[in-house]
Amino acid sequence: MSNGKSEQAPGQNKSYSIIVNGRPKEVTQKKLSYLEVVQIAFPGEQPTPQRVYTVTFSNPHGKDGTMVEGQEEVIKDGIIFNVTKTDQS
Repeated sequence: MSNGKSEQAPGQNKSYSIIVNGRPKEVTQKKLSYLEVVQIAFPGEQPTPQRVYTVTFSNPHGKDGTMVEGQEEVIKDGIIFNVTKTDQS
């Protein structure tokens, strides 16, 4: 029997507005990994020994910092990620 209410808990399908390299993006994950942020900034690319990515973030509702491979960051509306690529020869 249904009471007409949604079966999902509130906030289950929340979308977050973020900025990556100056471009607005929408994500539904509550956390993003270092690699996911790199892939949003540079689709299809992966870190290699010759290609290193630096990820910094500014969170208007908390801390600012940097991310390294294997790290995740909790997403809040308005968080800003800057991703730079360095090719080493």
